[in-house]
Amino acid sequence: MSILLDIMLDNRFIGQLRYPKRGFPKFVDGKWIEIYHPEDLEAFVFEKRPSLKGKNIKILPTNQRVL
Repeated sequence: MSILLDIMLDNRFIGQLRYPKRGFPKFVDGKWIEIYHPEDLEAFVFEKRPSLKGKNIKILPTNQRVL
């Protein structure tokens, strides 16, 4: 399973990436959830889009695919 990440630059949508790795499982409130570390997500985005390094970006998880 993977998650979708919306990439925002100065509060404008610039793209979407699929993060292929799984998060760390954690048992919370009677169910298992996956925890993702922001540093890992940021490193993945900068690996795929090196031109964004040093810019004002936000990485937001989403469940809607952009076509």
